Amino acid sequence: MAKKPFSWICSLFLVLCLTHTGCFTTNEPSTYYGKVVSPAAQEFRWSNGGLPQTFDPAFAAAPPDTDAVRALFEGLTDYDPRTLTPVPAVATRWESSNDGRVWTFYLRDNARWSNGEKVTADDFVRSWERTLKIGPLAPHTELLANIEGAAPTIAEPHTFGARAINEHVLQVTLQQPDNSFPSLVAHPVFRPVKVAAADQTSRLDSHELISNGAFLLSATENDRVKLERAKTYWDGASVALDRVTFVNTPNAEDALSAYEAGEIDAITNAPFEPLALKLLAPYKDFRRSTYGALTYYGFNTSHEPFDDVRVREALALAIDRERISRDDLEGATEPAGKFLPEAMSGERPVVDKADLLGQDVNKARELLAEAGYPNGEGFPVIRLLINRNAQQRLVAQSIAAMWLSALNIETEIVVRNWDEYQAAIRAGDYDIVRRGIVMQTTSELVNLKMLFERDAHALPLASPVPEGSPPEEKIAVETEAQALKDLRAVPIYFASSYSLVKPYVTGFDTNVLDAPSLKKTRLDTNWKQTE
Repeated sequence: MAKKPFSWICSLFLVLCLTHTGCFTTNEPSTYYGKVVSPAAQEFRWSNGGLPQTFDPAFAAAPPDTDAVRALFEGLTDYDPRTLTPVPAVATRWESSNDGRVWTFYLRDNARWSNGEKVTADDFVRSWERTLKIGPLAPHTELLANIEGAAPTIAEPHTFGARAINEHVLQVTLQQPDNSFPSLVAHPVFRPVKVAAADQTSRLDSHELISNGAFLLSATENDRVKLERAKTYWDGASVALDRVTFVNTPNAEDALSAYEAGEIDAITNAPFEPLALKLLAPYKDFRRSTYGALTYYGFNTSHEPFDDVRVREALALAIDRERISRDDLEGATEPAGKFLPEAMSGERPVVDKADLLGQDVNKARELLAEAGYPNGEGFPVIRLLINRNAQQRLVAQSIAAMWLSALNIETEIVVRNWDEYQAAIRAGDYDIVRRGIVMQTTSELVNLKMLFERDAHALPLASPVPEGSPPEEKIAVETEAQALKDLRAVPIYFASSYSLVKPYVTGFDTNVLDAPSLKKTRLDTNWKQTE
C-alpha cells in the first residue's frame, strides 16, 4: 500500500471529527460521508484506482481494465454479482457430459456485435485461440489451460478442444472434469473479440473497437474514460445506466476529496491507510468485504524435514493468524483458516469447520515430537524466502517468532528483490516461501491448480511440455479438503477490499472477486435521505 502524507491522515481525522460528532461513541452506522445529492441523470461516475489502460479481454489483468472489459464485452455466461453463480449471457443454457469433461453451450440468436453482425460460436473459438497465441503476454492465459489442446505435448498435435458445432452451438472438451466451468467462462479472458484476421495478436485499437456488451466505448481522455449504453445489446431494456465515466483520481486523497464534494458516485481500489479506514468505518456508505487474494507459505517438500506432513502441520498450527491480521496488519486483512474464501464455496460442500487451520500449540508440539524433533531438537534452521516488501518482512518476523516460541525452531528470513526471488523459486532454493495469489474465478479446480501447479514448468501454457518431465513437478490437488490434508502450503490471510458508494446507487454489489456489474447498477434519481 503506497504511503500517503501523514498530514492527509490528520486532516481526514479532523474533518471526520468536526463533521461527525460522536463518531467514536457508538458502533452504529452514522451519516453518509460528504455531499449526497440525488442525480438528475443515469450517469455513473467511478473512481476505480485509475483509468483503464486496455479494453482487450486478452490483455486485461486487473481493475479497472477488467471492469471496463466486463462492461464492453459479454461472454457465454456472467456472474450474479451477489452470489457469483453463473447466469446466462450470450449462452442461454449449457449442459455437460456425465463425467463433466464435455460442455455444450447454446448461444442466443439475437446476440449482436456493435456493428450489427451476429455473435457466433466461431467468434469464441477464434478469440480463445488468439489468447493462446498471445501466450504469456496475456496475463490470464492459464485460465484456458484445462481446455484440451491448450497446452499440447511434443508427442501430440495441436487439436484445440473448443469447436463450433454450428453458429449457435459451442462444444468445449476439458482435460480434467470441472463442474464449475460455466463460472470460469464468465471471466473477462473468455469474452469474444472481433478481429480482422484469426492471427491478429496485437492489442485491440480503442478507436475502432467492436464490442458485444451492454456498453460502448465513447471517449478516452486524459482524466476520464467514457462508456455509453449500447443500442445493439440484446438485453438493453434491462440496462439502466446511460453513461459510465471512469474518473482519474491520482491518489486516495484526491478520490476521497472528489467523493466528499459529490463529484463521483463510488470509490473502489483506493489505497487507503489503516487509520483512514478506521475513521471511515462508521459511515453508512463505507463498505468492507473479503477479497479473493490469498497470502500463503509454500513448503519445499523435496527438502527434509519438510517432506513430512507432521512437520508441515506442526508449523501450520503454531501460527496465530488472528494476531497477524489484527496486530501486524492493523485489522486490514482476514485470517485464512483455509485456501479459498467462504464466498467461493459455490455448489461444492463447505470444508468442515473442524478442518480449518487455527492455532493449536500443544498439538503442534506433539506432531513435531512424533516426527522426531521433540522441543525442536535437531531441527534445521528454516530458510524462509520472501520478496522485498516491508509488510511481508513484518509478517515473516512475526511468524518466525511464533515458531521459535511454540516449537523452539529458528528461522532465517531470506529477503530478495523480485527477480532474484522468482529465480530462487524456480531453482527450489528455499525451505518455505511466501507466495500470493489473486483468484480470478470461483472454480475450485482452477484456483487450486494456480496455487499448487503454477511453478511446475517455466514454459508458456501454449508451448509444448517436454516429454519425460519429472512427475514430481506437478502436484495434483483437486479439492480444498485434500489441500488441507496434504498441507503442501499454509494459508495465512486474505486481503480485504474497501469502497465508498453513494446511497442512491443500487445494484453495485461488491464480492470476493471484486467484480461489480455495471449492467445491474442504477441510480435512484428520487432518493432522499431519511432522518
